[in-house]
Amino acid sequence: MIIRILPRVVCVGLTLTLCACAADSPQSPAPAPAPAPAPGPAAVAIAAQAGAVQGRTQNSDAFIWELLTQFAAPVSPQSPSPVVFETWASDEDTFNVNPQWPSGPRPLKFHVSVLEAVKRGQPAAPLQAFKIDVTCNPPKGAAVGQFPTSGTPPPCIAEQVARNRFEFDYIVKNKLNTQTGLAAAYKAGITVEMPDEAIALKGDWVPVTALLQWVPQIGDLNRLRTLYYTTTSDKVEYALVSMHVASRQNPNWVWGTFEHEMNPGRCDYIGCFDTFGAQVPVVQANRTAVNTQYGQCAKTAQLDALMTKANLSKVWTHYCLKSTQVDYTAADGTPYALGNSVIEGIVGNGTVAASSCISCHSYASFSATGAPTAAATAILPFNPTGKTIPDVLNGSKTFSFNWGVLLAPK
Repeated sequence: MIIRILPRVVCVGLTLTLCACAADSPQSPAPAPAPAPAPGPAAVAIAAQAGAVQGRTQNSDAFIWELLTQFAAPVSPQSPSPVVFETWASDEDTFNVNPQWPSGPRPLKFHVSVLEAVKRGQPAAPLQAFKIDVTCNPPKGAAVGQFPTSGTPPPCIAEQVARNRFEFDYIVKNKLNTQTGLAAAYKAGITVEMPDEAIALKGDWVPVTALLQWVPQIGDLNRLRTLYYTTTSDKVEYALVSMHVASRQNPNWVWGTFEHEMNPGRCDYIGCFDTFGAQVPVVQANRTAVNTQYGQCAKTAQLDALMTKANLSKVWTHYCLKSTQVDYTAADGTPYALGNSVIEGIVGNGTVAASSCISCHSYASFSATGAPTAAATAILPFNPTGKTIPDVLNGSKTFSFNWGVLLAPK
């Protein structure tokens, strides 16, 4: 108990309570203390939405859709497949001691998710360690998206990464495709900055048998082929379910993520936003249930016109833009979030609402040895959002937002 003697007033109080006062003569009561302000909402992140694109009048939603109509266009007008991005360089084509630009269309080269491997604590290694030999294993985060874990062939999600000619040539001509070349670039003080025309994409593909298990609403294989873009690799037919796209048009790149309209829970956690291509530009996340169906994402007339002009197959009308991202944070510093229900949610076994394309890829880097530092790779399992933490990149040079650097052989 604390007792303090003041003129004409005796105050007796306890350490954690307000003091009670009594005076030996009448006087006006002391004013009541002002109530403490109510705490404001803790904004961990907010959904990324369309922003400005350097050198363009269109916003990032329109820009990313325009890119898709270019790289998803058929190589030959006589056939809906293969499409342009299937002719681009894979990780294996690029990060190789003998890099080769593909001579023409060929079966896609799939591998398990490198992000998933790094998140499990597996050290980065040459791509050969990540190959799929026809069959593959269910993702560790299968339960997150109610993805099946048994069947023939075993259900799995295969990853494909493709780089256009501008990005491939920059990497190869600057000898950045091996750790030896990267170490030389580090020593020479070279700043890695891809040309504005550089584009990279990551696609997640599911064997059609597993997809019919996962999304029974599809019905049968014949209907599946009218709804999904499919391809065959090593005698197994795969369907494209999700895709990330990145363009160097902005210094921080322009990022967009697409999901098939039938992906369970495609708008969960952060919602879906498309100001250009969707007749319903905002779809709020279901707050009462997860992994539900969100229905079709009917296209606007302006997107339909672009797709028709590019001679795209009708299957592409069933892919939805979830959102785009052009900056780390909103104006008030709140981090932007952009994640895909398959790529981050199931495969990455992460939290869609705490994923950020720009933030994650800002740590893509290499050290004096030509390999990323332990600090740079250690941050990946934490799904970084917001602005880059400088100390994580101590002793590193950034690799222009491209994590393919993980796969550079010695």
